[in-house]
Amino acid sequence: MGRHIAVVTPVLDDWESFAALVTEISTRFTGADLKIDIVALDDGSTESFDASRLALPPETCIAKIEILHLAVNLGHQRAIAVGLCAVAARDDIDAVVVMDSDGEDRPVEIAALLQASHRQPGHIVFAERAKRSESRSFRLAYFVYRHVFRALTGRTISFGNFVLIPLPAVRRLVHMPELWNHLAATIMRSRLRYTAVPTARGTRYAGRSTMNFVSLIVHGLSAMSVYTDTIFVRILLAAGLVAGASLAGILAVTIIRFATALAIPGWATTMVGDLLIILLQTTVVMVATSLMMLAGRSNRPIVPIVDSRMFIARRERCELRLARAEPALERAVL
Repeated sequence: MGRHIAVVTPVLDDWESFAALVTEISTRFTGADLKIDIVALDDGSTESFDASRLALPPETCIAKIEILHLAVNLGHQRAIAVGLCAVAARDDIDAVVVMDSDGEDRPVEIAALLQASHRQPGHIVFAERAKRSESRSFRLAYFVYRHVFRALTGRTISFGNFVLIPLPAVRRLVHMPELWNHLAATIMRSRLRYTAVPTARGTRYAGRSTMNFVSLIVHGLSAMSVYTDTIFVRILLAAGLVAGASLAGILAVTIIRFATALAIPGWATTMVGDLLIILLQTTVVMVATSLMMLAGRSNRPIVPIVDSRMFIARRERCELRLARAEPALERAVL
């Protein structure tokens, strides 16, 4: 019996690339024992999708195309969260593949994800870039992001949003508030089993990437927000060490000043003053971060499965009406 999966992909005005993605998926997997539903998240596009761009054969593996129009632009990660919530209640699919619609996540790699999932049932399977092909400055910024993430959280992140998630895992993830900020980091935190397979980066179907330095910083901060409590504890411990070192320094200066003849006139006063400033600043940081953390824990978090529905303005289903002569698409607004 063949597998039935849903492909969740966010789109922002790049409908030309989306049409190319659907066409390539159909071309590569038609004839295989696989049925695919496409779920596109229209993340506040100003342009509408022209269904005439698609020309699929009668025997296509694409079973359904659905577009969820979001009321506002939520951003890449939150659009993905809405898409996962939209498919979590379904019983007719086995797994969900999350990927970008621009072509950089290659449809051919879906086969590798499916094979890895078959070898390790129940595992989430990430597509890990074996080699990056972005600009040197982007790679340097990504390198810094990965090492800062590791320093603050103690975890290593080396993959993005191109991932295959079994349906039971989807149903668990959509109840995690962290999913609203970052998919990959949430999976790492969820304690679900996951693995990774090496993949190559594809080329864009059309247009230019909108990811820039600012977007990368926001993306990195979103990933770190999943581990807010861990980062808080590490900052608190670091501040405690600095405070302890300051107190030890003040004690050492005091001993040198009054118990020995080594002190230079005025040196002890200057050193104690500087160390007191460091101690005061560290104490302020410790108190402020503690209060912020405690205040945040009393607020109601966003639960994607509950709160995502309000962001779906409408659902648009493109039902395939395949004829021998010329395939066509019938559009229906649900």
